[in-house]
Amino acid sequence: MNALAHAAQGPGRRISLSRHLAVALSGAIIAVGCGSSATSASSNTASASSSSATTNAYTAVYKAMSFGSTVTVSFPSACEMTLTTSGKPDYTPNAYYLAPTNNGQTPVAYTAVTNTPLAVISYASMIAPSLEGSSATLNICPTQASSTTATSLGAIGYLISGTAMFNPYEMDQSTPAVSDNASYTFTDSTGTQQTAYFLDQCNSHSNGMTWHAHGTPSCVTSQVDTATGPSHIIGIALDGYPIYGGRDINGSVVSVSQLDACNGITSPSPEFSSGAYHYVLPIGVTTKYASINCYRGSVSSSTLASAGKLACNMKTMFAMIEKQHESPIQQPTRSTTQIANQRQPHPSAKPTLAVMTMPDGSTMPSRSM
Repeated sequence: MNALAHAAQGPGRRISLSRHLAVALSGAIIAVGCGSSATSASSNTASASSSSATTNAYTAVYKAMSFGSTVTVSFPSACEMTLTTSGKPDYTPNAYYLAPTNNGQTPVAYTAVTNTPLAVISYASMIAPSLEGSSATLNICPTQASSTTATSLGAIGYLISGTAMFNPYEMDQSTPAVSDNASYTFTDSTGTQQTAYFLDQCNSHSNGMTWHAHGTPSCVTSQVDTATGPSHIIGIALDGYPIYGGRDINGSVVSVSQLDACNGITSPSPEFSSGAYHYVLPIGVTTKYASINCYRGSVSSSTLASAGKLACNMKTMFAMIEKQHESPIQQPTRSTTQIANQRQPHPSAKPTLAVMTMPDGSTMPSRSM
């Protein structure tokens, strides 16, 4: 059976041979730099060269795939894919998230490794309006390079959910984001318990303009995989090679030791029965191998430069969103106590409780510094 036929198989696989690739490279964000106030999609062409002008096995599979509704795709040539996206995920994010404090916000939690103070931020009222879209054109006839190219901060590929894949690192550029997580649980105004995460259960969050993942995005893999079956393509890296979840063709978990330095492996998959090189996002890994560290294929400097525009500093996220809104964002306020010191309290200090009023009118308890 050829690769194209295999692309149409697999339990839970959202495949349509009659539809174009709807999300494979959500470059909606490529053309927009951090802090941009753009309100409509812009266009950017960042094509990598290819040694072949003919459609190869990868392009056949990509053209047969169907993904989320937030991206539209066209194929201007045999080895080019142009995509446009809204920048928003095609799944439902959490109601609240945690973002680094920047301008007097109230810290309610601290990241596990870098001890970064975090404040609560609403997805609907703060994050969603800040997510931006654009267009990009990328090479989809991948060829292996003579040497690898390190991934950098910013987009390293794009997922079928319409959002970007980032490398493992965040903020200090050396700590894996998935190991530096935090959460905060509170009760909203309706009496519903809410938990805000820095990185949610899908290993995803926003940096002020771009929704992206730093590790296996379960909200995406669940769209195409069964719980114990093989992983299917969930995205494409900037060098044109496919990105998969963490299971092999038999449904067994792929270990880091089976992968090369770039998280890559040549092996069979549901789309490539005879085997093909692809990247793997290992399940449950919180080290630097949670995401792709380098490109095994050829990738142009213009593509890297454009994708790097997404490398926003998470610590300025609140300020970026305020600039886009052209006014300060209402922050949680303590109604029973004042904050005299925003620093992390000494480990021996006992926190006291205060009531915080959220922008939507809900209240939650928080410790007093």
